[in-house]
Parts: sequence; structure tokens; C-alpha cells
Amino acid sequence: MKRQFIVLVFSLLFSSCATKLNSVLNKQFIHVGSGYSKAVTVIANNVKTIYIAGLTGDGDDLETQTKSVFVNIKMELEAAGATLKDVVKMNTYIVNYQPGNIEIFRRVRKEILGETNMPASTVVGVQALAVANKIIEIEAVAVIQINKKN
Repeated sequence: MKRQFIVLVFSLLFSSCATKLNSVLNKQFIHVGSGYSKAVTVIANNVKTIYIAGLTGDGDDLETQTKSVFVNIKMELEAAGATLKDVVKMNTYIVNYQPGNIEIFRRVRKEILGETNMPASTVVGVQALAVANKIIEIEAVAVIQINKKN
């Protein structure tokens, strides 16, 4: 009987903790497409983390596509209540990467994001992207503080 009581107490304790965790974590899927979401937000402890899927841009060259992809990232961030200044991590993929590509990318990124408080950033050269004729793809993570009313 004593053992059953202890098992019951622990069961109630753990189920209470699990319920509390589930009520604290909130996910939102933004611009759901064919098999993926362009963005997903996760809210926990008054912090919203925004995960932006790898996005591409329009244009015929790296500079034009880079500017365009930042416009697309900005739109997804705005849909989630954030800005480009809230980005803390970026992964960038450039097709047929050449050493001069990094300077083009950095120049455009600097024009758009400024020179201070830059996000952690990785640039990877790749053979191809999932969409033909695209030269660059960028995925991003942003973080914002939210008030308890949101």
C-alpha cells in the first residue's frame, strides 16, 4: 500500500511538470508551403525564437540575389514580429563558391545589417541548391523578448 501511494505521488508530480512544460512552450508555423514552413516561432519564458527556412532571392547575379533574399528574410521576420536587427545566427549557402563571393556577400550584408552587433554567421560553398538558377540561400534564427500579454 505504501509503495502504491509513492508511485501515485510521483505520477502526479511528473504529470504536473509535463503539463506545465507544455503550457509554457508555444509554436507557430508561418507561411506553410509544400512540405515545409518558411518560418517557425517558438515561445518559451517570454522569449520568441524565430527560425527562418533557407530562402532564395531573384536576380541574375550574386549581389542582386543576395539583396533579394534579405528582403524575403525581412518579410518573414516581420510576419513573426521581428526585424533584421533581431537575427542572431545565419547560415548562407553559395553555389559554385569562389573566393571573391565572400566580399560581395559581406558588402551587401553590411549595407543591410550595418556594421555592429552582427549575427553569428556561416558561409558554405555548395554544388547546387534545390531551386534551379538560384545562387544563394540564407537561413536565419532571430530572438526577441516578448511581454506576458503576447
